[in-house]
Amino acid sequence: MKSMNIAASGELIPCLSTHRNVVALDSTDFTDVAAVVITTADSRSGILALLKRTGFHLPVFMLADEPVSAPVGVTAVIGGNAQEWLELENAASRYEAELLPPFYDTLTQYVDMGNSTFACPGHQHGEFFRKHPAGRHFYDFFGENLFRADMCNADVKLGDLLIHEGSAKHAQKFAAKVFNADKTYFVLNGTSAANKVVTNALLTRGDLVLFDRNNHKSNHHGALIQAGATPVYLEAARNPFGFIGGIDAHCFDETYLRDQIRDVMPESADASRPFRLAIIQLGTYDGTIYNARQVVDKIGHLCDYILFDSAWVGYEQFINMMADTSPLRLELNENDPGIFVTQSVHKQQAGFSQTSQIHKKDNHIRGQARFCPHKRLNNAFMLHASTSPFYPLFAALDINAKIHEGESGRRLWAECVALGIDARKAILARCKLLQPFIPLVVDGKPWQAYPTETIASNRRFFSFEPGAKWHGFEGYADDQYFVDPCKLLLTTPGIDADSGRYTEFGIPATILAHYLRENGIVPEKCDLNSILFLLTPAESEEKLARLVAMLAQFERHIEDDTPLADVLPTVFQKYPVRYRDYTLRELCQEMHNLYVSFDVKDLQKAMFRKESLPHVAMNPQDANSAFIRGDVELVRISEAGGRIAAEGALPYPPGVLCVVPGEIWGGAAQRYFLALEEGINLLPGFSPELQGVYSETDADGIQRLYGYVLK
Repeated sequence: MKSMNIAASGELIPCLSTHRNVVALDSTDFTDVAAVVITTADSRSGILALLKRTGFHLPVFMLADEPVSAPVGVTAVIGGNAQEWLELENAASRYEAELLPPFYDTLTQYVDMGNSTFACPGHQHGEFFRKHPAGRHFYDFFGENLFRADMCNADVKLGDLLIHEGSAKHAQKFAAKVFNADKTYFVLNGTSAANKVVTNALLTRGDLVLFDRNNHKSNHHGALIQAGATPVYLEAARNPFGFIGGIDAHCFDETYLRDQIRDVMPESADASRPFRLAIIQLGTYDGTIYNARQVVDKIGHLCDYILFDSAWVGYEQFINMMADTSPLRLELNENDPGIFVTQSVHKQQAGFSQTSQIHKKDNHIRGQARFCPHKRLNNAFMLHASTSPFYPLFAALDINAKIHEGESGRRLWAECVALGIDARKAILARCKLLQPFIPLVVDGKPWQAYPTETIASNRRFFSFEPGAKWHGFEGYADDQYFVDPCKLLLTTPGIDADSGRYTEFGIPATILAHYLRENGIVPEKCDLNSILFLLTPAESEEKLARLVAMLAQFERHIEDDTPLADVLPTVFQKYPVRYRDYTLRELCQEMHNLYVSFDVKDLQKAMFRKESLPHVAMNPQDANSAFIRGDVELVRISEAGGRIAAEGALPYPPGVLCVVPGEIWGGAAQRYFLALEEGINLLPGFSPELQGVYSETDADGIQRLYGYVLK
């Protein structure tokens, strides 16, 4: 590995005796530095506080002409003799040696060995690619180290990723310590796989699973289709803007839950712990954060285990105002449920796409019959893991844990939260139509009137107060949910917040999303009159300022009613006849009118309410088996009413099933997909991605939606 730099005061740079490159204190962020050298004057300038705040624990040497006591934060005072320069080098070398986490450290050393391989992968450190012009371009684009780090598990020096031995085991133990878990498992094919690992380790046919209807489809796949468990669904909220909310407060009442069990498995209604597993979203896609302590206190005694699907969070314990909501920070005893937490590290933490991790926190129930031992969980782990893992993915998970260790992780997330607050303030100052999804007023003062540090330190600035008009969610209790400060959520015109009704004019968020992508800004997702931007420690003031400027520019286009060809040239050029002479406001109005005509906001809400959930006709596993056997037929969604769904149906994002296999098509779900069908035909260029529902063009050139139902 290339030696790291020494950072020093500008006046000291010519004086330092070192083979390392020396950089000025004011030209580094200290991520490329192994030691720091300062003057006595520097020690009083605030540099020591800055270095402490980084959380990097860098060795700091103070160069002084006369012997003085070392200030707090200074490793040693030196005068500049040869022995002291050697001490500086030794300190820098120790820092480098201790910097890298277990697996990544071993991986880099192994790559540097330059072994000759006759094992897979067949590209053999990239050499196969280099024998063809296209392959050479591919190799040069990604760089040599990626190919050298893609290696076979035939060499045991890196340990075993499937049975967790060697440096792989040490990496996962290190991550467990950082994240406050009893055990941690690195998963290389996403939280879709992580959820299936947990559910396949815990559930079998005949088990009851308490199931958040907001759950990602992977939980349906693992718990219901693969394991065959019987769900008790918890209804969840949607607001008029299209945001995904949390489970209603009444759903956590024990009497209510036992009544629900009587409807699906009456013989288990009076069992002491009727649920083998509860699956709850710790944070929804749209940033509604649950309080894990409340969830465990209310339903924990009814469950053997609770799986907190934390795909959209995982960083909460590193943010002061969120930390006490984390399931991994809970103090648990033998009467509490075991806890599993799955995290999509690639979403907002530091990981390549597909990196995920499972945290197991259940030592408090070890020895009880309900305890899931490592070997059982690992059996499920190996069912879903490749025997040819991509080592750079595993290494990224190892590095992510190191980044979050100690003060550095907390500092990075504190800076992210502050940037997000300042971005919301800037939007409030510059925009009139596009508004941050936050309380308008807190304790009688406008939200933005408070100092950023005050907002960042208290959840009340993000709390969903029951009945408050600004958020439009129903069924919440006090202090039950709050907005994730690292989800920048905006609403677009079209909904009157006070009444929840449609306004005369609206701006569907998909039009804003298209505009931003046209201008090089990619939002995470949009739905109806809501749009989401993910915030991570990667953000900068400049990046967020550009976003705010582009939002303000979009509003000017709305006010000026700019021709669509100028605002959305890609859509216009693809469909020039359809959108000839259209202006931006005309497109917004036409799409808004479509929403109004189908009352899409209420359809979306109804799909997740108990009174309008699709009727369950059979176990999802049985419906899926019929699909595999071919005992199905493909019918138009308009004609699917009363038929049993063979396949789950959903728009993506967010990946939440509207119809589950074994449920009967009809009601709100059927009308919702018919509304989407109308939009696909009326407004080309804005079609959603649909899964489990198929678009086919009929003889008249009209696209129709189809789905598989049982014969």
